[in-house]
Amino acid sequence: MSQDELYRDAADQFGSALDRLARAYEVDPEKRRDLIQEIHFQLWRSFQKFDARCSLRTWVYRVAHHVAASHVVRERRIFKNLVSLEELEMLPDKGQGQSSVDQSRNLERLSMLIQKLK
Repeated sequence: MSQDELYRDAADQFGSALDRLARAYEVDPEKRRDLIQEIHFQLWRSFQKFDARCSLRTWVYRVAHHVAASHVVRERRIFKNLVSLEELEMLPDKGQGQSSVDQSRNLERLSMLIQKLK
């Protein structure tokens, strides 16, 4: 069978399963569509090397899992450096630098002194 025939056969047999697999790896609908497209593209490319030493099903799931796992690793790498809003609020304001830190310390001291008052 040719590469295109193998791909069409695999897409017909396992298309809905590939959609479910992508749903398990990616919750965002936009990114999931990109992931499904990438899975199908890589699957089509992989059939150049398919030698039928394993079943078509095994081949399809191996390729799909590899693509999806790579997607997760790539996403983690991208979002690793992002911070939450709570973490952002705790960071010192770089625009004001030392004066912001000094003001924060002074407010803490003032709060402690107020708490000591009767």
